Amino acid sequence: MFGKMRYFLVTAVILTMVFVSQIAFAAGVKYLFLFIGDGMGLSLVHATELYLNDIKSDTIGKERISFTKFPVVGLTSTFDAGRYITDSASAITAIMSGHKTLDGVLNMDTGKTEKFTTLAEEAKAAGMKIGDLSTVSLDHATPAGLYAHNPSRNNYYDIALELAKSGFNYFAGGGFRQPTGKEKDKESIFDILAREGYTVIQNRSDFENLTSPKDKVVVINPVLDSEAAMPYAIDRGAEEFSLAELTRKGIELLDNPNGFFMMVEGGKIDWACHANDIRSAIGDILDFEQAVAEAVKFYEKHPEETLVIVTADHGNGGLSLGYALTGYNLYLRRIENQKISYEAFEKKVKDYAQNTPKDKQSLKDFWPTVQENFGFLGLTPEEKAQLEEKAKNGDKDAKETLAMALTDYELSRLEKAFAASMSEESPKGDEAKVLYGGYDPLTVTLTHIMGEKAGISWTTYSHTADPTPVFALGANAELFNGYYDNTDLYAKMKQALGLGVAVTQ
Repeated sequence: MFGKMRYFLVTAVILTMVFVSQIAFAAGVKYLFLFIGDGMGLSLVHATELYLNDIKSDTIGKERISFTKFPVVGLTSTFDAGRYITDSASAITAIMSGHKTLDGVLNMDTGKTEKFTTLAEEAKAAGMKIGDLSTVSLDHATPAGLYAHNPSRNNYYDIALELAKSGFNYFAGGGFRQPTGKEKDKESIFDILAREGYTVIQNRSDFENLTSPKDKVVVINPVLDSEAAMPYAIDRGAEEFSLAELTRKGIELLDNPNGFFMMVEGGKIDWACHANDIRSAIGDILDFEQAVAEAVKFYEKHPEETLVIVTADHGNGGLSLGYALTGYNLYLRRIENQKISYEAFEKKVKDYAQNTPKDKQSLKDFWPTVQENFGFLGLTPEEKAQLEEKAKNGDKDAKETLAMALTDYELSRLEKAFAASMSEESPKGDEAKVLYGGYDPLTVTLTHIMGEKAGISWTTYSHTADPTPVFALGANAELFNGYYDNTDLYAKMKQALGLGVAVTQ
């Protein structure tokens, strides 16, 4: 008899727990943060933590960053409808709509006729406010994935028109690639935004004075690169915005009784990986991580109502934490010698090529600029011999100085790359694709050598098919545990918001 009673009691408890759980899911979270580190593969996240440890300690270990401490960790596959290696448009379509599509397509089917409703649009229809932030242009693939439905991610003006019509509450980060159309013959997107009721902010003083209840706001960084994106964190000036500042302001403006959905993209992590620039990639991950920390602070005030998700849409660059000439060793602190991004250094190379007579151009003449920004050294045989003797006797500074000195092999690569950079014709052929990937030859060779001295290497200038990590914290975070497809992120977020059918684990 007691056995039967125990059975019924246990059964009742289990059913009650399931019922309560279903009620929690049905109610949904009030605040959902989705952070996307574009191109931020797991090896890059791990490299960032090793780097942080390496610059602060002589012992082997890692320093955890905010989102790797989250209690729930998952993995997603990222292939799209036509390729094993996705681009950002098909990836964000999967994440935002739950549908696979083709490379370059935003929230439309493979036939480019059917439009998909996005999670952001569903959340807005449910009464939530919407924030869309990115370090790249606001009409770029990932931020556009919240509001745009277009057969080509490159139709920037049409995409910007959808942004203005979206009714979303807060856009922040970069600007617009084609504000007056591809041929510069269209009505300015800024005039259209004003007509749609948006306040556009483009300087720090107006940004700092921006307070609630401003309901429709577009914040654009005061400085933009040639593609209307924010500069890399390593190059940021004092008047510019950090991603953390933009996130903090977004929380202030979006918080309301109906809650909000905010997507925050570290877009130039991806661009740094395309250029095989480990220093700039890690710098932007740390900037991204500080934005995540703002969401964590908000979660700590509203733990029962908030869900924070951090993921990547795909990997990029094929980063390997290892290099043939450094064996089983990593020396990530060496990348501290790099002072600016590849993007900023390319401008210096271009200026030198344009302003220096051809008969005066030489790597030796340009060397002070290389040394100032990358810390590489050209040692005489005598200097090298003296340092080697000190290193043998345990002098760590001598060992590190030697490590930053160029070998004959590295110098020959730089001489070849310098000549290619000074040439009026871009290098062509398979060798040029492998060596330079379409980037300035001297600059990308320098970023490669910097990585190699740190003990890392790259396999490609393109995206990769690796599974991407998912980190989750807060209400309904357990939904994101396990290994699943990127389309499942949509279903899981929708369930967490209480907008959809329960996900089968």
